[in-house]
Amino acid sequence: MAKAKVTHSQDAVQITFNGDRRNPEPSTAVVQFPGGHIEVSRCSDGTYWAHVAFVSGANIVAGRIDRVGRVDAVEDLEDAGSITHIAVRVANNVPHFDPNV
Repeated sequence: MAKAKVTHSQDAVQITFNGDRRNPEPSTAVVQFPGGHIEVSRCSDGTYWAHVAFVSGANIVAGRIDRVGRVDAVEDLEDAGSITHIAVRVANNVPHFDPNV
């Protein structure tokens, strides 16, 4: 059975995907919240799709895009009221943490 590593603290929960094929883990994790959900899904090539889905674009009250060296508020998000889904595909080309530590 595939099991996720779930860590609980006083006011947070973390789900860690290690990407280690020797230790089966779920291919998908979903966090549901009022107004939408977040999904992370592992692809067969080891990359991950990260999805943020909204019941309605009317639920989006603010946005932000962080870039190296700066953080920008997305003040005029075109067609914000029509957005229902945002997704990015992520590879581990430049690891930011070692999940085995």
